[in-house]
Amino acid sequence: MPIEVNLAKLSPTMESGQMVRWLVKVGDKVKEGDTLAEIQTDKAVMPMESFDDGIVAILDVNEGDDINLGQRVLVLAGKGEDPKEVAAKLGKGAAVSAKSVDKPQASEASVPVSGQAAHGASENGEPIAVGGRVKSSPLARKVAAAANVDLASVHGSGPGGRVIRRDVEAFADQPDSKATVAGSSSSTPTPPPSRPAIKIPSGTPLRIPHTPMRKTIAKRMMESKQSAPEIHVTVDVRIDKLIAVRENLNKSLASEKIKLSVSDFVTKAIALALRKHPGVNASYEADAIVIHPEINVGIAVAMEGGLMVPVLRNADILGLRDVRVGTEAIVNATRGGTLKPNQMMGGTFTISNLGMYGVKQFDAIINQPEVAILAVGAGEKQAVVDGDKLVVGNVMTCTLTADHRAVDGALAAEFLRSFKEFLEEPASMLL
Repeated sequence: MPIEVNLAKLSPTMESGQMVRWLVKVGDKVKEGDTLAEIQTDKAVMPMESFDDGIVAILDVNEGDDINLGQRVLVLAGKGEDPKEVAAKLGKGAAVSAKSVDKPQASEASVPVSGQAAHGASENGEPIAVGGRVKSSPLARKVAAAANVDLASVHGSGPGGRVIRRDVEAFADQPDSKATVAGSSSSTPTPPPSRPAIKIPSGTPLRIPHTPMRKTIAKRMMESKQSAPEIHVTVDVRIDKLIAVRENLNKSLASEKIKLSVSDFVTKAIALALRKHPGVNASYEADAIVIHPEINVGIAVAMEGGLMVPVLRNADILGLRDVRVGTEAIVNATRGGTLKPNQMMGGTFTISNLGMYGVKQFDAIINQPEVAILAVGAGEKQAVVDGDKLVVGNVMTCTLTADHRAVDGALAAEFLRSFKEFLEEPASMLL
C-alpha cells in the first residue's frame, strides 16, 4: 500500500515550514530512520526522517516551497509496489525531477538588484550580500558556523560566486584565518559573525521577504507586548571578585582548554536565584501560575536573520565547568543549524546578553509563556563608593523584565537581590 508522508511538527511552535533541501530523489530506496529532507521551521533547519521503508515514488514540493503542517510532501511505494504505478495513481502534483535536487536552493536565491549584484558576485569575485546574507549553500553555512568563519570573508567558487563547503574549509585551513572556536577564549560572550551588509538599492526599493523565523519572532514579540503587563527592575552588580575568581579557575582549567566567561557566572547565579525564588521560574496561564520543577535557562543567540533561544537544562545543578561546556555546545549547534528539538523546548527563564556589543543597559521582551527575562549589559569600569572611599570598580547593569500578572515588584526585587549577591560573592554559589 502506498505511504503518503505529510509534514509533521518539527518544533514546538511550528505552524508551517519551507523545503530547504531534498536528500532523496524519485526511485531511491529509503528505510525507517533515513533522513528524507531538511525543513526550515520557525526555529531552525530540521531533518525530516522516514517512519517507513519504501521507494520514493513522488516528491510533491520543490526546494524553496512553503509547506503547511499536514501537507503531503512525498509518497513512498510500499513493498512489492511499482513506484511508477503509484505515481500514476496518486498524481505527481508538483513532482520534483531528480535534476532539481542538485539545483541551487530557493533559500539561496538572489533578490534582484542592479549591476553585478544581480549575479551574486562583486567585480573581484567576492561573495556579495543579497537580502542581508551571502549567497551560500546550507552545508557551507553549517560548516562556517561550526568553525566561526564569517562567510562575507570567504571567496565563493560556486555558480555566480556562491560560497560552497570547500570554500569555507579552504578558508578555515589558512594559517592566517581568523576562524576560532566560539566562546573558547573570550571573557564575555562571543558575538556572532558579522552580518553581511545589505546593499543600498539604486532606483527601486529592495524588498526582503520575511523568513519563517522572522515571521515567528514578529508574531511572538507582538503577542508578548500586547498580553503581558511588564515591569522593569534594574540593578548594578559589582563584579571585581567574580573576575578574580574567574581568572583563578581558568588557570586550573587551562589543561582542559576550557575558559569560563563572565556569562557562565551569570547563568549559574540566575539558576540559583530561581531555585531560591521559584515564583520567577514559572509560566502564566489563564487560570493558574505554573511553577516549574526544573530550572531550564534559555540563552538568546543572535544569528543571521533572527534570534533563537536554545535551552540549558537543569542549570541549577550544573557546575561552572558544565555550564561553560553546555552553553558552548548549544550556541554552536544553534549557529550551525544542528539543534535538536529537545534543545529548543522546555525553557523556564531566558537570558539576553548584549554586553559583547558594548551595550550598557536595555529592556528585553519576555519570551512567553515564561514570566521573566534578564537583560545583561557590558561590564565597565566605573567610580564606585567602597565604604567611605571612591574607588574604581567593574560594574555590570542587569535589568529584569517580568510579567506583572505573575511577578509582583517585591518578588522581582527580591529575585534580583539574590542574583546580585551571588555574583558579588561568587564563593556563595558553592554553598
